[in-house]
Amino acid sequence: MMINNAIGGNAPEASPAELDTKTKHARRLDGLLSERVGPVPVWIRAPKSGCEFYSGFSRAKLYQLADAGSIRTASIREPGKLRGTRLFNLESILAHVAKCEVAGGNL
Repeated sequence: MMINNAIGGNAPEASPAELDTKTKHARRLDGLLSERVGPVPVWIRAPKSGCEFYSGFSRAKLYQLADAGSIRTASIREPGKLRGTRLFNLESILAHVAKCEVAGGNL
């Protein structure tokens, strides 16, 4: 069975193993997000110590993924200032985790 994508072409069918992995990931993500009260943020800050709440990544790992171009970031800095705030896009972090899960952690 082929599924039509949004631009009118055909997308390849996902294997049962990929669907099962995506379903498990979606269930874990739903469970994680249900623990949080209120809306899920779009942008997050790196933790000063320990692990970030949604991904479990440390500050160093978030910056490593950002340097590699694996996740989206934004720097908020006033003009003329040397220091600012680095924000990380949560959706891109979770997409990276899902991609690693499907690839068997080899990314």
